[in-house]
Amino acid sequence: MDFEIEGKPIPWAAHKGYGRRAFNPRYKEREFYQWKLRQQYLHDFPIETAVKVSVTYFMSIPTSFSKKMKEKALSGELLHVKRPDVDNLNKFLMDCIKDVVIKDDSQIVEQTAKKVYGAVARTFVEVIPLNT
Repeated sequence: MDFEIEGKPIPWAAHKGYGRRAFNPRYKEREFYQWKLRQQYLHDFPIETAVKVSVTYFMSIPTSFSKKMKEKALSGELLHVKRPDVDNLNKFLMDCIKDVVIKDDSQIVEQTAKKVYGAVARTFVEVIPLNT
């Protein structure tokens, strides 16, 4: 199953505040991601078997790049080595996938992720159920 979420990839952020005043700074973004996933996932129930997840984060090209740099970035010669890091991007995405596409993130037995420059900022997710 393939999912595509348009927009700038969002990294995980720690909860802010303390006690009763704590809040999730990524609440709106998480709701948006889950809404986009529900639109594309046409089943009423999440997957309950082991899964393999492959994610590609297409990061926007900075406007300060020259034409040569933009061409290199789009061709894959220039890699995205700036923030946000892949680990934080994955934390947020797996939190969004949980309870929508898969029942729990402990079902993920294999995961690959990469960041590349793209003409349009988006996130491409492939979830493959494994027979167990």
